[in-house]
Amino acid sequence: MRRFRRIFSAGTAAFVLGAGLLAGSAGAAQAAPSDCTGGANGFTDIPDSLCGQGVAGAGALVLSNPHDVASCAMQAGNVGGRQMGWGVLTTGRPSDRGPGARAIVWMYVTNDNKQSVITCGPFAVTSPGARITTPAYPTSSSSSRAFQVCAVLYSPSETKGAVCTPWW
Repeated sequence: MRRFRRIFSAGTAAFVLGAGLLAGSAGAAQAAPSDCTGGANGFTDIPDSLCGQGVAGAGALVLSNPHDVASCAMQAGNVGGRQMGWGVLTTGRPSDRGPGARAIVWMYVTNDNKQSVITCGPFAVTSPGARITTPAYPTSSSSSRAFQVCAVLYSPSETKGAVCTPWW
């Protein structure tokens, strides 16, 4: 399950942060999967096969370029007896258009109306037909807690910009 979780180099994280994708950040931070794996910062590791309910208002987004296709979404469901939210990324099957999708996914969580943000990821997939999830984070009835899932799809010759679900 976790064999698909490969970390792009620090350059990828620098790209993500440098591109201004860390919305609401109070300062320069270095995002890394270790910020949310192994129980860090209140996150729970989940299997990449876990399926939840799609979240209304933060539905699936399709990423495509001339070579590949992928989709990302925010999902929520029961994890160990608690309601949690997580991000999911699925890459397309191999085709004659290219070698297969390479993509990254990450999730933002805020507990204070986006005054500060915890970044979970990025997590990478480098094979076609793969599915990967971010670790899960507890949902809340508080309106100050919100989630957002973002992804980037790469191809051999070009990079698409990041796409993000609406905040949920």
